[in-house]
Amino acid sequence: MPTKREVNQALEFYGVASGKLDVADCRSLGIPPARRRQHEAGEQVALFQWARMMEKQHPELTLLHHIPNGGSRKSAIEGAHLKAQGVRAGVPDICLPVARGGYHGLYIELKATGGRVQDTQRVWIDALAAQGYKAIVAFGFEQARAAIEQYLRGEAT
Repeated sequence: MPTKREVNQALEFYGVASGKLDVADCRSLGIPPARRRQHEAGEQVALFQWARMMEKQHPELTLLHHIPNGGSRKSAIEGAHLKAQGVRAGVPDICLPVARGGYHGLYIELKATGGRVQDTQRVWIDALAAQGYKAIVAFGFEQARAAIEQYLRGEAT
């Protein structure tokens, strides 16, 4: 069970990352208001903090992981090495390798609210669905959390 301090830290981080805190809230927390902007990384951190807090209720969440396929590369050489090692454009961000509701597992492409799904990401989502996985796009922490909870209950999302 997470401590009250850990829960408060997660909620404070989520509030800042998602823009749910106003400027006065940011000042009281000692956080620059510029950090209020919504970012995929902040949404994903909030999701994994929530998942860690829920592991006792849903032990399967210990298997939830991020697939570090995106982001910028320092050089063309680094990009070439990663590509040779199997990095593929469009692979969804998050995987929960737990069978439920007739699916082999759940893949989530997590976008910040207002984010755009790339064509390569749509191709991967469709291909994973054709192979028996639940593969979705979630816009923000709340949609991703709700999708995981529904999936773990075996409900359609």
